[in-house]
Amino acid sequence: MPLRFNRCPHCNQRIVFRIEQDDIDPSNYPAPVYILHESEMCGNLSTFYVDSLLRVSYCELEKKSGAIKTLKTIH
Repeated sequence: MPLRFNRCPHCNQRIVFRIEQDDIDPSNYPAPVYILHESEMCGNLSTFYVDSLLRVSYCELEKKSGAIKTLKTIH
């Protein structure tokens, strides 16, 4: 269960989330996954795209189609 560290595209705060291969569609890389930034200041949903090693390639502010799961941030 790898931890991933990144920045929220809405508020630019540091975010941490756990991701597994089961969280993405392996037939499509970079694979989209929705990340919900659970913060009192933010609380926004973004679409992150990960490669086959579950590393974040890039992100979008909006909820884009294609993701199969919504992950919540840990911090």
